[in-house]
Amino acid sequence: MLKAYIKHLEMLAHGALENDESFIHARDLGILRVELELKKRVLSELGLNDWDNITQEKLEQVFHENTALLHKIDNSNEANILDIIPKSSRVYASCWLQGQDLQGLTSRATLFRHAKVLREFGIDILSERNVTQLKTKPRILELVPMVAPDWYIAREKAA
Repeated sequence: MLKAYIKHLEMLAHGALENDESFIHARDLGILRVELELKKRVLSELGLNDWDNITQEKLEQVFHENTALLHKIDNSNEANILDIIPKSSRVYASCWLQGQDLQGLTSRATLFRHAKVLREFGIDILSERNVTQLKTKPRILELVPMVAPDWYIAREKAA
């Protein structure tokens, strides 16, 4: 199970003060805490059910594999997306953007040929298109590991 928390709101829920330096830092940077919960069966399948088998590298690998979808960029909502797609694939992209099922419109080979081209533009015509329009366009977030600021490290050393 993948969980994500807006860090400064989580801090408030756990009693942090709004004038606390850590709270302000988390709020101003828009820090998001991402957590992966693995059940016993999955840990066993990954060979991580024994303490001796667990390493930081293995944990990071599992985390990155399970959060890869967060790094995928979907360009399909960009207004000019069709202008940058090769002409031969535009009709397939256009149909998919309108929510049409392309499986029955063309041969399997043609569908897969255009799917390969369109994947480079962040469009997956092999998946079902959700045509529900959002009222606001979400921002693209860059996920990077959190590094403690200098003032925090100095405060921890002083304690």
